[in-house]
Parts: sequence; C-alpha cells; structure tokens
Amino acid sequence: MSDRIQFAVSVTPIETLASENTPTGDTDIIASEVGVILGGSGDSVTLDGYEDAAATQGYLNATVNYLDITHAAGGTQIRSGVTDFIFIKNTGHKFSSVTALGAVTTDCVMVVIKEVAYSTGVDGGFVSSSDSAEDHFYEVAWLKPGQAIVLPAGAAINTMTQFGSNTNDLSQIGQTSAYGQERIFGRTFQSDGSAATDGNAVEFLAVD
Repeated sequence: MSDRIQFAVSVTPIETLASENTPTGDTDIIASEVGVILGGSGDSVTLDGYEDAAATQGYLNATVNYLDITHAAGGTQIRSGVTDFIFIKNTGHKFSSVTALGAVTTDCVMVVIKEVAYSTGVDGGFVSSSDSAEDHFYEVAWLKPGQAIVLPAGAAINTMTQFGSNTNDLSQIGQTSAYGQERIFGRTFQSDGSAATDGNAVEFLAVD
C-alpha cells in the first residue's frame, strides 16, 4: 500500500447575537446568512514516502524540525524541491531551536508564493510596470498564532506547464520549474502588519 496523507478542512461561520440581558452576555450562533458548517475531504494524496531530510520535510524519526521564519525582507523558503503536500502552522512562539519553542508571541506569519525576476534564460518571471525585472510575492495566507493551512499540490499532473492561453505560463508550487520557479516562502510580521524584530517558529510537513 502506498504512503499517503489524508486531510480535511472545516469552516464554521459565526454570528454574534447581542444580549439584552447584560449578565448573560452575547451568544454565538451559526451565521444565519450561511446556515451550515462548511467542510470538505476526499481522496488522499499519494506520496513516494517520508524519507526526506528533517530540514526539508519538517519531521523525521517522529521528531519535529521547527523552521525559523525570518522577519527580514525576502522571508524564508519553507520548502525546496518537489512537493506533493505541505502543511504550515504558525506555532505562536519565537524560534529557539529546531526541536524547542521560544517565547509566546502575537506575531503573525505571511505565507507567499515567490515568482523570481524575469530572465532571458527562462520563459517566465516577473517584470514591473516600469519594465524592470524584480522578484514578486503573492500572498497565500496570513497565519495568526496557532493557525495553519494545507496546500495539496498537483502530484498526479506534475507535467502540466500551461494554465492560460500562453505556452509555459504555469509554474506549479510543488514542482521545480524552468518557467519562473515559484516557491513557498514565509515572513514574520507583527499582528498589525508592521515589521517584526525576530522570527517565529513554524511547524511544517512537506512531502513528495
């Protein structure tokens, strides 16, 4: 039997009803405009295995390998190389070591896809409106302390290179691409979006 990952998502829309009886307090209910808890699950993601290095995979031999997500410009690459599935969590702690958490923090982690600057050596890359080549970053998630996301990549269709009408206009997040090499990065910010003074510890699992 193949190694695999099973995952699910659940979203609970909340509406708060103000109480006329102050001692009782407000009441939270399922948002009436939605009326349901949203969620999804399905077939699992098939993997080659869990044999990558701890720093690449995030776990090895049942031991966590926390990643220091820098506060500096450009951020920290969360995973390099082929990826079929990635889980990313802001631990809500500062980075201390790869196996130990530091102080509790309210700082947040922005997860982005990085598109490298245009180069004549590739068919992709980003060019600004002033026609200058520059790296560009697309926000994927803003993770408050304790929040996490999963990104299942297109493992079964990893030969795809086109999304729109132009040849080689697709760079899959899970594949090493000759057409821009977009990658998953993170950077630590204060909760109001201003610059942080040091990095958060991120827990992750990235496998192929």
